[in-house]
Amino acid sequence: MDNPIKDNGEVYAKLIEAFGEDRQLIVCIEEMSELTKELCKYLRYKDEKNLDKIKENILEETADVLILAGQIRNMFGKEKVDKMIEKKIKRTLERCEEQIKNRQGAKNG
Repeated sequence: MDNPIKDNGEVYAKLIEAFGEDRQLIVCIEEMSELTKELCKYLRYKDEKNLDKIKENILEETADVLILAGQIRNMFGKEKVDKMIEKKIKRTLERCEEQIKNRQGAKNG
């Protein structure tokens, strides 16, 4: 499976049909919050203790968020979301190149 978000469109449609759009949007918000919490824990404790459990939680919450992101993609238009992803990636790469140039200029200046 190359892209689990795109490749599970039928599953996402079934989940939306079974549980409803509103419920899945609420669940998405909850899951994003749980991922945020685990990422904060990772940053807070990364130098202090064994992070195996926190890392496992991050993997689990990331999977939950991606599954729900796939459902949102279905709800709001796969093609529109994919086009927006391409636009955002292009813009981010442009910013990345600019950042690299600035850092190289600072080193050489």
